[in-house]
Amino acid sequence: MRIVALHGFTGEGADFEPLRRALPPGSDLRAPDFPGHGSRHAQRLPADYALDAHLRIIDEAVGTDEPVTLIGYSMGGRLALHWALAHPDRCRRLVLIGASPGLPLAPEREERRLADAALAGFLRNQGLTAFYKYWHHQPMFRSLWSLPPERLGTLPARRATNDPLGLALSLESVGRGCLPSLWHRLGELRTRVDLVTGELDPKFTRLAQQMGEKIPKARLSVIEDVGHAVHLERPEDLAILLES
Repeated sequence: MRIVALHGFTGEGADFEPLRRALPPGSDLRAPDFPGHGSRHAQRLPADYALDAHLRIIDEAVGTDEPVTLIGYSMGGRLALHWALAHPDRCRRLVLIGASPGLPLAPEREERRLADAALAGFLRNQGLTAFYKYWHHQPMFRSLWSLPPERLGTLPARRATNDPLGLALSLESVGRGCLPSLWHRLGELRTRVDLVTGELDPKFTRLAQQMGEKIPKARLSVIEDVGHAVHLERPEDLAILLES
């Protein structure tokens, strides 16, 4: 099984290590880091954060061999949708976890862009500790940060190494308010699409239901007792889904 997995905002490719361990032997999982995250956290040039720059990173991870299963979580799900629509022949299956195709109306996008810009300013001025007090305490993340330390592993330490400027640039470049809406293009998807959400993440579960009405080959899976980060909270369930 050949898989490329795309992390969310504040995350990195290493977030998919629990999924890698749950997959059958011989599975090929590639999980690149996006600008401002992981191994690329020190990138500071605005051009590095453009949508095209993110799509090139996905290109490199996918390579030129057979079509892949593409997994995208949250921000990574938005980027996965953009890439899959641009390369329908290279995506065998699309798995979107807690993802959105964007905001359909221009006033909504502008409102979100301004909110993300304010959050980016907060990151620059107040730093990671103050930012995480807000970000990690959103209801959709409560179940993740309630996991015991042995389940969280190195996740808290990895998050602590993020660069506030890199995260700010990411928000200002590929946030939901910055990217164009893809709602009107969902019907173009001809590959199999799995829409995965957590039971404790009602907002994105509703979004997934709405997306499923527009995607020809969609399947919705709501995982019990977890929030937004299904791949971190229940990687074993995600591995089972990938084999089905």
